[in-house]
Amino acid sequence: MQERRLIKQLKQHDPDALSELMQQYTAYVGTIVRNILGKVLTESDVEEVTADVFVIVWNHSKEIQQGKLRPYLATVARNCAKNRLRGYRETVGLEQAESICCCEDIEQEIDQKILAEMLQDVLDALAPKDREILVRHYYYYEGVKQIAEDLGMKESAVKMRMSRARKRLQQELIDRGYAYEDSPAVQKIQFAAI
Repeated sequence: MQERRLIKQLKQHDPDALSELMQQYTAYVGTIVRNILGKVLTESDVEEVTADVFVIVWNHSKEIQQGKLRPYLATVARNCAKNRLRGYRETVGLEQAESICCCEDIEQEIDQKILAEMLQDVLDALAPKDREILVRHYYYYEGVKQIAEDLGMKESAVKMRMSRARKRLQQELIDRGYAYEDSPAVQKIQFAAI
């Protein structure tokens, strides 16, 4: 109920709604941004990107759907952080460059979109807890320890569920003809496209 009111006020560009949004979600957005940028950029960059997220949400508040505020914030945070990494790419050393992914040609971009659709289909077929673990780890960049604490599970159980779910995803992609078993695309399934 409170989220509905907040979204309505944001769409009306009520400054108090932006303050409330920032008060409630700065830690959430900051965690997502920090998980992506933390090893490459400084804490001040993390804070700047976090602030940028709220500016973007404010400017595009008409796009927020009821009941989808947290996912919307997470998507904007993730995209802002990845965009910052792309802008930072020119000054990154070779050892750090492998962690920054950028589609440089159209074929690669199309392949990523097809893979994203297939991954979404396969993720939807997983058990809800397995799906949640994978999404939290690969999409929100949460660590195994944090996921285990939040879900009331042992770390080993989270790792096992992730391993089994990845194997199911890998097999499903092979069955759908996306890649063969030794393909790097199958060996390193990237959830960044989801």
